[in-house]
Amino acid sequence: MGLHISRIEIRNFRNFRHLVIDGFPAHSVIVGENGVGKSNLLEAIRLVLDPSVSDARRMLREEDIWEGHPAGLAGGAEVTIVVELRGFDDDADAKSILSSATVDYDPYVARLTYRFAPRTEVSTADGSQVQPTGRPLTAKDYDVVVFAGDRETNDVRAIRREVSLRVLPALRDAEGDLHNWRRSPMRDLLERLPLDPANLEATASAIATAVDQLTKDDNVAKLEGHLTDRLGEMFGPRLAVQPTLGFASSKPDELIRAVRLFFDTARRRSISDTSLGSANVIYLGLLLEALSQQRLDEEFIATLVAVEEPEAHLHVTLQRHLFGYLLRTGPSLILTTHSPHIAAVAPVRSFIVLRATENGTTGATTAALPVSEEEAEDLERYLDVSRAEVLFASAVVLVEGLAELYILPALAEAAGFDLDAYGTVVASAHGTDFKPYRALLGPKGLDTPHVVVTDGDAARDKRGVREAGLRRGAKLHPEASRSKALLEQIALLPETGAADYRATRDPLAAELQGHGIFIGAQTLETDLCSLFGEEIIQAFEELNSNTTARDDVSRGVANERNTTVDPELRKKMLKRIGVLGKGRFAQRLAAHIARVDLQGRIRAATQTPWNVALDEQALGRLGTASYIFLAMERISLAARGTSLFPGPMTPHVNGQGSDAGQ
Repeated sequence: MGLHISRIEIRNFRNFRHLVIDGFPAHSVIVGENGVGKSNLLEAIRLVLDPSVSDARRMLREEDIWEGHPAGLAGGAEVTIVVELRGFDDDADAKSILSSATVDYDPYVARLTYRFAPRTEVSTADGSQVQPTGRPLTAKDYDVVVFAGDRETNDVRAIRREVSLRVLPALRDAEGDLHNWRRSPMRDLLERLPLDPANLEATASAIATAVDQLTKDDNVAKLEGHLTDRLGEMFGPRLAVQPTLGFASSKPDELIRAVRLFFDTARRRSISDTSLGSANVIYLGLLLEALSQQRLDEEFIATLVAVEEPEAHLHVTLQRHLFGYLLRTGPSLILTTHSPHIAAVAPVRSFIVLRATENGTTGATTAALPVSEEEAEDLERYLDVSRAEVLFASAVVLVEGLAELYILPALAEAAGFDLDAYGTVVASAHGTDFKPYRALLGPKGLDTPHVVVTDGDAARDKRGVREAGLRRGAKLHPEASRSKALLEQIALLPETGAADYRATRDPLAAELQGHGIFIGAQTLETDLCSLFGEEIIQAFEELNSNTTARDDVSRGVANERNTTVDPELRKKMLKRIGVLGKGRFAQRLAAHIARVDLQGRIRAATQTPWNVALDEQALGRLGTASYIFLAMERISLAARGTSLFPGPMTPHVNGQGSDAGQ
């Protein structure tokens, strides 16, 4: 990748108190909720790089200052925007143009800075200070400077002519721009063509002949006469005009402006005959081609292209094809989008996620995602449309498969936790390798609050391996040395039926929970038997009428509630569910769980009075099902700032319960 933005730092501008995006991807896909500041981020970059932005526009107003600033514009707030560029180590022209902006050489880094600050009036021994005015400041008391490198005297205008930003706004009028000669990228493409003057003259002559032939029609001549009479009366004799009908100028030097783009060989379908989305794609293609030609002719070093919400009016398959191509080829491209279809085809290291906080919008990037190239490719395949929503989520629950995808949202619904309302996503890894997904969501990636929920698989499998869940959890521990120590401790755990098994295993599981890794006892279906046994039996019976199969499931549920579990009865129950289909069974079970008086059932199971909060300690007494509720408790705190079951409750007469403080 050639020259591109590599770092941005913004202070006190609109949504941003202090935003730092280090490792800004060359091809960037910016995502975030509405109102979080995606467009404002592009506007900040424009203030530094866009040569079309006037000096007057670079003067900010009160509403451009971060609303949380204690003093605001009246109190002397200072806005700074720093843009750093990389990727020009082997470009001699870029090194020359950016020499005054270069602040590092290994690799080469150029820095451009925008500063909007109160006008400096006095100098003291401690440096420049603002002269007290005794009144609130206005925009007239401020100065704007955009400079290169570390010195404010380094002019940036020459650099902006060579390294500039082109921003295409959302829902642009592409058709209007393509028909407007001054705004159309066709103008640049056509004007740089080395056209044969003799051919132009011949074409102009042919057009003049064709126009004359058209105007020989009596009706055309009659219309011209009517227009001449009417306009003559309106203008008067001193400003008389002679209107003449035609379809193109006969002047050779103006002929090129009459060229239009058609979409069929017969030249019958013009831009006005295409859809809005197609017109936007055509405009973008013409712009990229014009920029490519300008670069080949060495008219500038680089132009960075930014497009706001390009998914507007585009069919989903076109979104995927178009931006899957553009985000891997060509010049540096910055997109803001709400489309999971675009996110699904973007390189996994191209994302920037913006999130609103009390201290302004913050950002995270996947540019330095700590995964191998093979893992990155796996993640890109994983982020198809159905799972690209994790990129837009405020919190994520990572699970193994379909069963959890149905059951956990049902539990949240029964608890009154609307996952969609709080941007929370339950996402399946479709297996047990959570490492790359945890890296994607971790502090070196999207920095999204998340938990892992996985089966314990404590019993020996066919290979003789036991505690597979604890082992995979230990491998996800952020500290390598502790991960190794945990694996050694897990290998020494007693058998599941031993008297000291729980006392030895529980502390290890609790330690992993501290790192967002929640591990069950055996598998989801068996772990839920203690709390939802009746619902499991009912859901199975609705899907299977075989008496023997029903008996196997009923006995299996009762078996899981015993102090000592018979592994054969467990196998029979799980086999019956497996034959039916774990996803299908979980879908039906979820419908029953969603209707349960969940809080009442949990309080009964844990013997927690209604005037006592259901905190982590209480949820931890749910036995084999506790890990699921502890995981949802953690996510509820991260996503909505309250517990899964907030506050002490008093029961209704029907046992449902209500907030004590309401």
